[in-house]
Amino acid sequence: MIMHTSGESLKRIAESSSKEKSQALVSIHDHAKHKIIHDDGGFNWGDYIDDDGSALVAEVKERTKEEILKEKTYIERCIVDYKIEEMEKEYEEARSYRRWDKKRECYVNSKGEPVVHPSKVVYNNVLAVIPLSGEYYSNVKTEKDYLKKLDKIIRDVMTASLR
Repeated sequence: MIMHTSGESLKRIAESSSKEKSQALVSIHDHAKHKIIHDDGGFNWGDYIDDDGSALVAEVKERTKEEILKEKTYIERCIVDYKIEEMEKEYEEARSYRRWDKKRECYVNSKGEPVVHPSKVVYNNVLAVIPLSGEYYSNVKTEKDYLKKLDKIIRDVMTASLR
């Protein structure tokens, strides 16, 4: 959420995207209209500063974990359930084949990746890293390695109890 100060009160201007941003530029045309431009790195702000040179740099409020979890839908929760079930299957298979890694002191799957019992997985931590559908499909379309990166992030969060 992008906020700016107007006198003594904070005024909500616009909702920002889920990308992390440190600043956003707001050009003020008059007191009633505001133009919001998101900082996407390397952006030429000169095109958006008024003729008189006035502009306002707004502060971006970071969302809390609770706020992130509140916006998760049934779909993201189902994905977490599925990932935990997958981990449980890998864990049981690793146990039955006695794939114990002495160095890391854990069981490993057939790919050599660590696995943990589902009771060691913190559900809300996994849910927090699952992207919303729109963000997911947007990133899949633009980044060719996105699925690999996301799977690694999810697995790292699920196996955090090993560290």
